[in-house]
Amino acid sequence: MTRVLVIDDNDDFRKLALLWFQIHGIEAEGAANGAQGLELQRARPATVIVTDIFMPEKEGIETIQDLRREFPETKIIAMTGREALTDYDVFQVAREVGAVKTLKKPFKLDDLVAVVKELSP
Repeated sequence: MTRVLVIDDNDDFRKLALLWFQIHGIEAEGAANGAQGLELQRARPATVIVTDIFMPEKEGIETIQDLRREFPETKIIAMTGREALTDYDVFQVAREVGAVKTLKKPFKLDDLVAVVKELSP
């Protein structure tokens, strides 16, 4: 069974995404930052992780690196709605460190569910 972990510091987005997954019969849990997400993944591993890139405490790129190191089989989707502050492509960096898909916010939650289903075993 697919289990999703949503890591995002935006409470409204995280709660809505969790509800949307549950409506579609997908077990989901949420974390407010990368540190909390890593703890939850260690306690109850998810098959797919959806993580924001820009977050306080433990940001997304570092979180993806840590997740990839500890959970190499887990599929990771990176997302953000913020524009990069420098000249590099943050989505490219996310893919280079281990994200298998990237999404630019805003996006339709149905699209997120479809990507999770596509990545699920």
